[in-house]
Amino acid sequence: MAKFKITNPYQRINALIENPDNHYKTNLHTHSTYSDANNTMTEMVEGFYDNDFDILAFAEHGIVGKEWDKEPTKIPLFYFQLLWHGKRNHPTTEMYRAVLDGSYKTEKGLRTNKRGLQCVPDVIETNMFTLMKNHVNGYFTNVYEGKYGKENDFEIPIRLVEESGGISHINHPSDWLGAYKDPDCAKVPENVAFFADLFRRYKSCVGMEVLNMYDRPNRSDRILWDGLLRTLIPEGRNVWGFGNSDAHRVCEIDTAFMDFILPEYSLKNLRTAMENGHFFAIARYAKNELGEDFEGKGAYPVVTSIKVDEETQTITVSGKNCKAIEWIADGEIIESSTADKDGEMTCIIDLAQHSDKISCYVRCQLKGDGGICMTQPFVCDAGNMAELIVETRPAVPRTPAEKRKKAFNDTRLGVIVNKIKDKR
Repeated sequence: MAKFKITNPYQRINALIENPDNHYKTNLHTHSTYSDANNTMTEMVEGFYDNDFDILAFAEHGIVGKEWDKEPTKIPLFYFQLLWHGKRNHPTTEMYRAVLDGSYKTEKGLRTNKRGLQCVPDVIETNMFTLMKNHVNGYFTNVYEGKYGKENDFEIPIRLVEESGGISHINHPSDWLGAYKDPDCAKVPENVAFFADLFRRYKSCVGMEVLNMYDRPNRSDRILWDGLLRTLIPEGRNVWGFGNSDAHRVCEIDTAFMDFILPEYSLKNLRTAMENGHFFAIARYAKNELGEDFEGKGAYPVVTSIKVDEETQTITVSGKNCKAIEWIADGEIIESSTADKDGEMTCIIDLAQHSDKISCYVRCQLKGDGGICMTQPFVCDAGNMAELIVETRPAVPRTPAEKRKKAFNDTRLGVIVNKIKDKR
């Protein structure tokens, strides 16, 4: 039996994972009344501060984020906010500095984290006025501000962000696919191929959101993620899974986020972690994994240790605030451990025992009363990657937009419209 060559995405930071001081609660996708949210930037900053976040980015629609004591660009499209919510504001310099160093006191005074809340500037959510929600977040970039975007096009913003020297990730892709109506559309080879092609051609697009807010229209993001991993890992391309609240209201702040593992906070270290998958995606809601009505409360699951032993063909993950630890390959759970109540847990997967179920990767998820925590994929190479490439590349990809056009043409109305066009 062939042995797997195991690639651990956390290899360079294994020692850091074991130190709680190196864990940074992070959200890289949120909004304010400067775009289409219900709460002001000041209110959102205070909300994240009270929820013990360490790192925060405002990814406003069509607006490049600045440091929080600087007024963002005002886009005419969002002037309705002045009538709807009556105000826009951002933190004063005094408040901003106090938030950064952790000395700020909110009215609720809920923060227990002794560190400050750090600002990530130069972030934008592109395609701001597309009804199909083909959104891309650009980081460490100053492009695409004020541009309305093009329906069903992901490539232009990804390319422009790359040309500017930034990086990006694709936001809630299964929402765009319409997977809330048809979850199986996230499995369609043509749809997987559509996104796979973007990741192949743009290395600066480092991943996709796999967890977002209440997990309603985007519950199939993990299904698509697994399809992309099965397709791209044999080609040497990994896709990192991000978790963001995409909060538009204060009440949505703690729904999904990430646990970044950093030696210390800096924008350089954050970018390195984003590019190398040195983080875990966490959510209070995960419809497919936790149940339709589950709402995570309290301490969320956290990975405390990862050990990879290629000689014994095992991967060991330990965590706290857990009731279960599960291993997934190609979208299926292949190994799990459970406990009666939240606590410290360890789960070891013997890859050799599951070699018939593993194509090219495994990933791990930790469950508890506080929600779910997902690792990045561990590449498992049995020496057959070239064979997998031949098996998984669809011959004729068709984009979701083309599929929708065909579906319309097949309806009675579509037939009538096309007959009128033909007569012209």
